Parts: sequence; C-alpha cells; structure tokens
Amino acid sequence: MIKKLVIFIMFVSCSDNVKQQHVIEGKPEVNIYHGKKIKDPYRNLENLEDSTVLKWLKNQGDYAFKTLEKLDRRQFLIQKYKEFDNQKLFRIDKLKSLTNGKFFYIKTKADENVGKLYMRNNLHDEEILLFDPSKFRKETKETYVIGSLQPDWNGNNVVICVSQEGEELSEVIIVNSLTRKVFPRSIKNNNSHINEVQWLPDNTGFVYLYSPVEDPKNPNYGLNTSSKLFKLEEDFSDSIELFSLNNNPRLSLKPEDYPLLHIRNKHDNIVFAEVSGSSSFKDMYYKSIDDLLSKDSPWELLYRKSDKVKKAVLVNNKLVFLTAKNASNYKIARTPIDNLDFETPEVLVAENRNSVIQDFEITKDGMFFVKVKNGVDARLYHYRNSKEEEIVLPNPSGKIQISSRGPKDNYLEISTYGWIEGNTTYQYDVTNNTFTNLNLEPSIHYKDFEDLVVEEIEVPSHDGVLVPVSVIYKKGIKKDGNTPTLFYGYGSYGGSISPFFSPNFLSWVTEGGILTIAHVRGGGEKGDDWHKAGFKTTKPNTWKDMIACTEYMIKEGYTRPEKSAIWGTSAGGIMAGRAMTERPDLYAAVIMYSPSTNLVRSEIQPNGPNSVKEFGTVKIREEFEALLEMDSYHHIKKGVKYPATLVGAGMKDGRVVVWDPAKFIARLQASNVSNNPILFAVDFKSGHGGMSSTQNKRYELYANALAFAFWQTGHPGYQPE
Repeated sequence: MIKKLVIFIMFVSCSDNVKQQHVIEGKPEVNIYHGKKIKDPYRNLENLEDSTVLKWLKNQGDYAFKTLEKLDRRQFLIQKYKEFDNQKLFRIDKLKSLTNGKFFYIKTKADENVGKLYMRNNLHDEEILLFDPSKFRKETKETYVIGSLQPDWNGNNVVICVSQEGEELSEVIIVNSLTRKVFPRSIKNNNSHINEVQWLPDNTGFVYLYSPVEDPKNPNYGLNTSSKLFKLEEDFSDSIELFSLNNNPRLSLKPEDYPLLHIRNKHDNIVFAEVSGSSSFKDMYYKSIDDLLSKDSPWELLYRKSDKVKKAVLVNNKLVFLTAKNASNYKIARTPIDNLDFETPEVLVAENRNSVIQDFEITKDGMFFVKVKNGVDARLYHYRNSKEEEIVLPNPSGKIQISSRGPKDNYLEISTYGWIEGNTTYQYDVTNNTFTNLNLEPSIHYKDFEDLVVEEIEVPSHDGVLVPVSVIYKKGIKKDGNTPTLFYGYGSYGGSISPFFSPNFLSWVTEGGILTIAHVRGGGEKGDDWHKAGFKTTKPNTWKDMIACTEYMIKEGYTRPEKSAIWGTSAGGIMAGRAMTERPDLYAAVIMYSPSTNLVRSEIQPNGPNSVKEFGTVKIREEFEALLEMDSYHHIKKGVKYPATLVGAGMKDGRVVVWDPAKFIARLQASNVSNNPILFAVDFKSGHGGMSSTQNKRYELYANALAFAFWQTGHPGYQPE
C-alpha cells in the first residue's frame, strides 16, 4: 500500500535486512505447460513437512511482528480500537429472530476477547447467557470462538458451531435454551463457513456439511464433503448421508463440489439440494421433505448453472427466481414447477440498465426486492399487484439486506449499511409503513467520524470503461498530493465490496489518510457482465482497473506514488500483487493477507479444484496463459526496486495454503534491490484472512496493516522507535 520515497527507513542495509530475515535457499523445478517451460525457483517451500521450511516460516513471522511492534503509533491504533468498542460497550453478531419473538445472538463485551451466546424471550426481555466458549474444552488450553448459531424453529434447542482460533472447521454442539444444558453428543468436522446448519421443519434434527479431512495442509482438505442429517434422539454414528458425490453418482458431482441442502422455512415441503462451489451460479435439485430419507426418491433437477439463477423461492407451485440469463443486471421471473421454463419465463421485474437487482424476498404482503447502483447506492422496492413502488427507508443506504420467514408470514427484516455510519436493523410493517428498530446494540455517535466525507465517483480505466470508486476523507482535505492514500479492492467471484461500517478501517482516515475503495472488474458491482470482465482470460482488467484508479487519484492531486498504498486479501491478492509487479513505481507499500499469488500452482491446493471455476486450469492452453498472466510470483523480476511489502499468512489456512505467499515473499526478498522492507507475518494460529479470529487478533490485524502503510508513506507518528 505505499510507495518508496520514505522519510525514515530501516536502520539496516538491504543485505542486513535480508540476513535478519533468514534467506532460504531455493530448489528450482521446471514444468512444461503446452510447450512452454516455466521455472519455479522456490518449489521446495511447498513441502510444509520440511523442518528447514518450517524454521524459515517461524523466523519470518518473528521478524515481521517484532518489526511492526517497533512502529510507534501501532499500539495507539490498538488502544483506539478498544476505545471504539468501549464506547459501544458491546457488539452483537449473528442475530436470529424467531416467529415466537425469541432472539438469539453472539454478544462480545468491550473487555472480552471472544463473544458468548445469549437469548431473549422477546425484544425487551432480559438476556440469558446460554454458552460461553471461553469455558469450552479448557483442558486443551486452546481459544475457541463461536462461528455460527442456528436455533430450531421454536428456539428450544440451539446449534452452536465452535471453532479453534483460526480454523475453518467447527465442532457442533447443541444447547437446550430452557435448561441451558449442553447435549452429551457433538459433531466434528462441520463447515458452517460454507453452509449454515438447517433444521428440519419438525425440529427433530438438522442437516450439516461434513468435511472428512481436518488438516488444512492435506491436499484432500475440503474435498468429498457431504450433507448429513443429525437426529436428536439417535446416536451420531447413525447420522444419515443425504446428499454427496458418494450417494448420488447419477448427478456427476465432483470431489471439489459442495453438496449443500437448504430448508428455507418451517412451512416448506421442499428441500433444495445445491451443487455449490466458487461459481456464481449453481446446479439445483429438489425433493419433497417427506421423501428426504427415501433412497427410492431421487433428487429432481430444478435448474442448471446455464440458467444463471441466483436465488429461487417456491410459491403456490410456481418458482419465483432471480436470474442473469439475458439480463446482466438481473431480472425477477416466474415459472410453473411442473413445466419449468427458464428461456421464456413470465417476467415480474424487468432488468434495469443502471442498477443491479441484488436480492428479493416474498411475504404474505407481496414481494420485496433490492436494486443497487454501482454497488454503493441501494434502494428497496415493493412489488404487489403487478406494480413496484420504492420504500423510503429511515436513512439512505449503500447496502440493504432483507430477510423473511417465507410467503406464509408477513415478517420482513431490513438491515441498512453505510461507509461512515453504523448498521441498523428494522422490522417493517407494510400496512402502516412503519419501521421497528431491532438493534440490540446501543446507538453510538462517534465524534471521530463527524467530519468524514464520502465521494462516489467513476474513473475511466485503461480501455475507457468507467470503474466505480468510493473515496472517504476528512472535510477540507487539500489536494496537494501529500495525503497518504490507501487503495483497497477485491474483484473476484462476482463479489461486490458493498458499503460496510468499520471504525478500525476508518482509523486510516481519522489519522489523516484517504481511503479509496475501487470496485474493479471481476466483482459484481455492475452485474454479471462486470464479473465476466475480470474472469479467467479477462482477469487483467482487475488490476488494470486498480492501476487506473490510482493514477486518477494522483492526477487529481489527492496523493502521489510516495504516498500511495494498496491492500488486497485472498483473491484480492491477485489484484494487489499484479498491480505491484506491473507498476512497482506507483505504490510506496503493498499489504496482502492470505493472498493468492502463485496461480499456476493453485490447482494443487485444497481449494484449487474449486478455484478453477473462477480462474482457469493449466490443462487448457488459453486458461494456462491466463493463470500465468495473473501469477504475481512469476512476474517478480530481479534488479527491480519494489515497494515495501507486508504479507500476512496463517498456518491453519486451507484456502490459500501458506506456501503460496511464502514462495512470493522468498522470491521478492531475493529479487528486490530497494531498501524497502519485505515482511512476511506468518501466524501459526491463524487461518484464512482472519477467519475465526478473536477480538484481540482483529485489533492486531488492522493495526499492523495501517501502521505499516503509514510508516512507508512517511507519517511522522508511525516511524520505528
């Protein structure tokens, strides 16, 4: 995230810096892809059983964290984050509300490192503590966090998915909300990050996603998963496999596919079976809930990926669905369940040229849907009697999330989000057009953010295409090129960076910087075509969009290269890594967490077969060439003055295995000829991008990133002691 003219540099020479960081010797291998030789100079780092590699990773982490701890105001940032939380007193996550008025949620108090599970019998009733993860398996001396929760339809029993710090897989435990007792049996190897637990309509059991391999370093991690049924009155050994590659051979599932089951609400008589993965669209099947356990009742095809259905709801034997087929910005259509027609369905809400239809819900009062312009301007509409009307919300929103309890209930929940204001959740009464605030958190006005401005603009990219950019800064900022500017983006899987309120992230602005979120191609901000414009062979648009946004901010006087920093996480590492290797002169610093940098080798990682759907495979010449082009590791050149770089990685990461960024760092340290620090912050207790993190770990992640960026952009308060 920043360039390289720095007022204060490290008090070691480049060679001393490398020496202290324990250079590791590479053992190159050569592979031939479609007649092209590709030399891989650090292939040996892929062996995470090698003691030399492990020692190097440990030394890299120790050196990086010690270096970051020397940055003067880093500790100030951590303290500031604690103050933000102290003002709010506590944070509420994973709120679940039931038809009988009960609420379940995770509450993290300001002085707590992990959240606890609470419930209320109604909105105004006293809360009851149901489960404290800090007391879970104390004999292991490990830290556990609640990843997700799911009460049954009456709220009598609650499923809690508890993970060790940094781990993706969880242990499922069940707590009775009436007695507050934990069931004697539990389930291991559940993956609630992929799919939440689904209760049967009669509450006698629930469906969960089982992963047979626990070790994220195992190449089979994440493969051959299955949806299983856990019945409360039976022994776990009798759990039934409902949907998997193993028991549905005729459906041609692949080992990397996630076979997910969905039970939409307690009134549904249909179970949906989704063949999921990293693709934007899925194959979907269904069967009657009464036939769920019947091996003689096969799963019936509902729709295929090619139908481009994003969401579907069954109403009176008709399927209402959101689709991008012949409508890049999506449309809402309807077709009879007994005569499915996705080519020429009845269109309820037509595609809008300027906004993307993002979601819809159906209640007794009709259909409600959300339109979003450029990923940052969200509006809510009500469709009834063939007419659509905008619902004016209590406050303008950059992002709107809606949820209901199905077509037989009139409940509609609306959550609104923005860049510089806290989130609010309402229950909407359509008859009286009233909003009941459901926020259990205290409403806090942060004085730190009073003078912040949000500017939504569009910037021409390298090919003239306009890229939406969100710019956040303090009022009265001078466009003299002297303001540290942090560029953030993602641009993969069709995912949008919608407005979110993060006091920790905004501390970059309160400390005097400009925050610039570039909604680059590969995301979904401008519909399905926007995704496909940064997909496989078109992927260069993703980082070229970011480069164009950076150049625009420099040209307009917001900043200059010496004051510019870029941050990308996970697949966002492709964007940040290639922007850095293509234009090392444009940034003073680069920050990446759990980044994908070695795309040519991505297929051999546990998540690799899934990522093929988004990025491509080396088995196809055209896609191999695309993977090589987006591979930051293979674009590092000797003798180049690279920006200061901070890469964070977790040893428990099963999505981007630690050897991927390790190879990038090793090659960068060996090739770089500038005095800029190249730090590899390897955390042996972390997973992917801060997954299953504690409160303190989140503080440190933000503080490390922002302090490093301020250090390299010359902020006087962030120089080493």
